[in-house]
Amino acid sequence: MAYINKDDVAQIRNELKAAFPKFKFGVRKDNGLAVDVTIKSGPTNFDSIFTHGKGYSQINQYHLGNYGEHAEFLRKVLDIIKTAPSRGEGFNKGRGWFDESDAMTDYFHCAYYIHLNVGSWNKPYEVK
Repeated sequence: MAYINKDDVAQIRNELKAAFPKFKFGVRKDNGLAVDVTIKSGPTNFDSIFTHGKGYSQINQYHLGNYGEHAEFLRKVLDIIKTAPSRGEGFNKGRGWFDESDAMTDYFHCAYYIHLNVGSWNKPYEVK
């Protein structure tokens, strides 16, 4: 069953800040099942990937190739989201992110769900 606690989320937040000091991230736990990561501001212009109006896009972690020049940056962010909790002191310490789900049999089993966004519906991403 998917689960992530506050210590795991804090580890993700700290590693994102360290790896990308010019960006501002919002990292929070969503009902203990998911981590919500929002890239709020930074030096990169993401205009080419905004799908929900100006300044907001939900990122599909399974199709990062769809994001063109931003794919590598998003891949690095996603890698930190998946690996940081295994290096921290939380529930997922020593345990990497996994996804053993099988939609064909309606079986869903992963370490935790990931929601990655650039900007949000009520506060667009800011280029700084």
